[in-house]
Amino acid sequence: MDWLTPGANPQLGVVFTFLGYVTGAAVYVLVARHSAGRTGITRQQSSILLIWAVVAGILGAKLTQWLYLGWPVFWSASILDFSAGGRTILGGLITGWIAVETAKWRLGIKSSSGLPFALALPAGEAVGRIGCWFNGCCLGQETSSVLAVGVDGIMRHPTQAYHFLAAVLILAALLLIRPHLKFEGHLFRYYLVLWGLSRFLIEFFRVQDQLYFGLSLAQWLSLELAVAGGIMICLTAARSDGDRPGSAVPGIDREV
Repeated sequence: MDWLTPGANPQLGVVFTFLGYVTGAAVYVLVARHSAGRTGITRQQSSILLIWAVVAGILGAKLTQWLYLGWPVFWSASILDFSAGGRTILGGLITGWIAVETAKWRLGIKSSSGLPFALALPAGEAVGRIGCWFNGCCLGQETSSVLAVGVDGIMRHPTQAYHFLAAVLILAALLLIRPHLKFEGHLFRYYLVLWGLSRFLIEFFRVQDQLYFGLSLAQWLSLELAVAGGIMICLTAARSDGDRPGSAVPGIDREV
C-alpha cells in the first residue's frame, strides 16, 4: 500500500488534479443551466464567465507559485506541470474572481453569477486535493499526532486530507443554507467566508516558510477574503433594510 502514501504516486496526482478542474467545470455548467431562467444570464454568457475564471485562475495560481518559489526560465517545463502545486489555490481564487467581475462588466451582466461558482469551487477542490495527496504537495508540519502520516520518513500532519475534508464540509454547508438565503450572491460570499476561515486554520498545520507578524502570507490573504465576504453580506443586508418592501428585483436582488 506504499503507493497510497502522500507523494508516492505523482502520476495519479496529476490525474486527480485534472479531474478537479473537470469536476468544478461540470458542477458550474449544471448549476448555471438550472438557474439561468432566474438570473437572466444566458448559456453563452455563462460559458464566457467560466472560461475567464478558469484561464485567469490557472494563470493566477501559477503566478503566485512563481513569485513564491522563484520565476522560472521561459522554457521551464514547470509552466505546464500540474503536479507543481501548493500555495496556488488562493492566488487562483483571487485572480479568477477579478476576471469574472471584469467579464461581467464588459458583458453588461448586472445580476449575480456567484451561485454556480460557490458550488463548483469546493466540489473541484475536494477532488483536486486528492491530487495534492498523491503529488506530495501542501505538506503538513512534523507531528506525533495519531493522525500523522509518513512522508519520506517524517511523520507529518495530513494537511491534504484536512483540505479535502474542509472542501466537502463547505460544499455541504452551502447546499444546506442555500434554500434559506434571501439575496442572490450571498452564497458565494458565504463561500469566501467559509473557505477563508478554513484555510486560515489549516495553515497552522502546514509547513510555513515565512511569517509576517506571526502569520503566513496565505493566512493574511485568507483572512482578507473571509472579511471581504462578511462585509459584503452585511452591506447587502443593510441596504435591503433601507429599501421599501417589494422593491427587490427578481433575478438581481433575490437568491436563486
